[in-house]
Amino acid sequence: MSDHPSRAGSLMLVGGLPALDFVNTASGRGGPWALEHLKAPAHLVLWAEHAGVVSAETAAAALDRLPGEEGRAFLRRALEVREAIFRIGTAVTRKDAPLRADLFLLKQEAAHALEHADLEAEAGGAFTIRFGDRPPAAILGPLTQSALSLFLGGGLERLKQCPAPDCGWLFYDRSKNNSRRWCDMATCGNREKAQRFRAGEGRGLKAERLD
Repeated sequence: MSDHPSRAGSLMLVGGLPALDFVNTASGRGGPWALEHLKAPAHLVLWAEHAGVVSAETAAAALDRLPGEEGRAFLRRALEVREAIFRIGTAVTRKDAPLRADLFLLKQEAAHALEHADLEAEAGGAFTIRFGDRPPAAILGPLTQSALSLFLGGGLERLKQCPAPDCGWLFYDRSKNNSRRWCDMATCGNREKAQRFRAGEGRGLKAERLD
């Protein structure tokens, strides 16, 4: 992956779900334009606060608890979970069978996070799961729950992948007629339109020379 500053605290949140925005902290996987924005434990915590996964207070507490090797181990674990969610989601968009190892990893991480969570009743009879402020559960708990809700909730025909070769982000298409193609029309969509326009101009100039 190319050497570049992390934009973990300012990345667009266009996935439609926290788990998909988590997947989208990397782009262009396996290609010459590959970018990774979670290069350090602090980047992961910064992104989690930016994405609304944790509060500012929880983010500050998480940073205090992630020194040295503990923080690096947490980041490695988080990236393993992220890539498993990415591969499962990509398989869904291609109507392929996900790898059993990825399904197991997601299930295992979700179960581990739940061991450190509380089930609480809210006003009106609803219930919520609270993961506290201790990593990894504070961050990976909400993200694995988001992924499970997506994969178990139906409507997977709306899960899509941006076709731009330097992107590949996943997103949940909430458009009325399920017609969204790009992660974001203002970036990947407009860039593709500009490339098609330039290609068309080039073909036009070539035709003029041949006349």
